[in-house]
Amino acid sequence: MIATTSIRFALLDEWTVSSLFRALFSRFGGDTTSLEEDAILRLVDAARAGDRAAGQCLYRQHVDRVFRVVRGISCSDADAEEVTQDTMLTVLTSLHRYEARTGTRFVAWVMTIAVNTARRRFRRRRPELTDPNDLPRIPDETADLERDADSEKKREALLRALAELDEREQEIVSLRYGSELDATEIARVLPLQPANVRKILERTRVRLGARIEALLNPNGGMS
Repeated sequence: MIATTSIRFALLDEWTVSSLFRALFSRFGGDTTSLEEDAILRLVDAARAGDRAAGQCLYRQHVDRVFRVVRGISCSDADAEEVTQDTMLTVLTSLHRYEARTGTRFVAWVMTIAVNTARRRFRRRRPELTDPNDLPRIPDETADLERDADSEKKREALLRALAELDEREQEIVSLRYGSELDATEIARVLPLQPANVRKILERTRVRLGARIEALLNPNGGMS
């Protein structure tokens, strides 16, 4: 039994869910260290003025976050990659429309574009998942050969559990843990009231944890 099964997921905490989402890494070469907001805004100003290096830095700062959010609400890596690229192209060509808002970071604006792009692409062809065997799985051809078995099992369990949530729950969970937005920022992206976002997050995290544990421990065994 691999190490995954030694973790109790029924009461997922914030750190554990975030760590699971980090397994949804992209292949776009994003930066692993996030800049402070004032540095991001300086990059935005520079990119608006035509500084290509600043635009490239903004891309690296946000592309992995976008991928994690989009992957949480899509059915395949390939779809998520296409939406991620479309999103980042829109972001970089629309910086002149960005207006900073008190209490909301630049990343929230980026994620608004990501969610809207994903909705346009996926909504009309979203499958009806009525049987557990219909749930999306990670295709073999996209698996990273360097990924260990433990990470792969966690990744697949998270994606299968996310697929069982309704669309709004998927979006809220993915925005919170895939991009690390707070409740106020998520509320502005969707839009909702922050209090509703917190309630949905709390109850959904419990359900998500129970489902992930069931997927990782199909026989109910514990190490």
